[in-house]
Amino acid sequence: MSTTSVLSAEVVQQAIDQAAHFNLCAVPDPHRSDAAISGGSGGIIGIRAEQILHRLHVICRQPTTRTPITARTVVGEPVARLTQRWMAMADDAVPQMDRDPPPIPIDSSRSQRFAMLDTVCTFANGEDGFRAFGTGLTLPTPASEGPPQLLALAVGTIVEGFGRFKGKEEGTYVFCGRLSPQTGLSGNFLLRVIDTDETFRTANTLAPIAARAEAEQDVTYIVFRGQAIASDPVTPRLGADGRPRGLIVEQGLRLLDLDCIGRGRPFSSDVVGPAIGRITANVSFNPMAPGGSIRDPIPFRALDEFVFDDPETGRRVGSFTADSIEGRVFRTSVLGVSGIRFGGVGRILGGKGVFEGIRGLMTDNSVVTFTPHVSASVYVLRVQDPEGRFSARIHPERRPARSEDR
Repeated sequence: MSTTSVLSAEVVQQAIDQAAHFNLCAVPDPHRSDAAISGGSGGIIGIRAEQILHRLHVICRQPTTRTPITARTVVGEPVARLTQRWMAMADDAVPQMDRDPPPIPIDSSRSQRFAMLDTVCTFANGEDGFRAFGTGLTLPTPASEGPPQLLALAVGTIVEGFGRFKGKEEGTYVFCGRLSPQTGLSGNFLLRVIDTDETFRTANTLAPIAARAEAEQDVTYIVFRGQAIASDPVTPRLGADGRPRGLIVEQGLRLLDLDCIGRGRPFSSDVVGPAIGRITANVSFNPMAPGGSIRDPIPFRALDEFVFDDPETGRRVGSFTADSIEGRVFRTSVLGVSGIRFGGVGRILGGKGVFEGIRGLMTDNSVVTFTPHVSASVYVLRVQDPEGRFSARIHPERRPARSEDR
């Protein structure tokens, strides 16, 4: 009898959930004043990005018939440092982790793809961290949305861990925020790393967050979880030639509370909250495509519909759509069951009901198996929120420190 037929969905779900999450706020190192990398013609072809990663606690309230998901974002103490080179590349270029793409100048008037090279993340103790590789893209803001900004989205994977990250190369990170040729990157950095031996993940209470400042001005971050059960459908999408072109995947949505510390030994905690809705994802990729390693991930694109309910009444309160325009699939195995881990980044395209008028960016950091069909996804929304519709004044708990925090 095969391993897949023996293991229950509950057992596989428990294994998928053995992961550590580091949800962090990236801000440019204030001691770096020039991030631009110039090419031979004098134009800027890349950015030498050095960020300080701060603890980030996003506390969400479930939607109601009157309000969407609302959240309070608390930025805390420094946790890690991230250095990398963002090098612009042509839309049809194939990124490689060990060489620069053919140089092209950064053009802030249009969307461009980037390769993220020489990425190193080191936690504050100086001992734990990883080297990584990824890709990203820029998105200029429309003139109708105020002063021009160059937004940025990225997805990457751990290539080599050191310290307590040694041997933990199954880790995916996603980024959404702003990119400046002068100062670098600022925004949200979410790392999910498989942690079966619970090196980082803990059920103990973490130290209270030392709030430093609010997050980005006029921006609200929202975090929630996607979780499939075995009965949630997975429908193949076939092309006219009968070959696989992707999948239509459904899963439930739940509130999710993530927190982490990293000034001493890195630890992370996660608490899954009540059900709040469902997602239907139309995913375009070839499940039979070759590749899927850290050197040759399989690209994908997706269009997602998120539908939300009032948990008290069960009534639909609203919905929004979002896409993944830069996605990478990595093959994995969970207790011998074939699966994929992946990161996708894209735009919030519009909403209905209490989500009408929503706009911003979205990242998706997931692990999925299909037989049985179970999953664990973390969605982060970076909502443009000048009117504060999605902002909630929720104060973080003052929680006692445990042994992990010292």
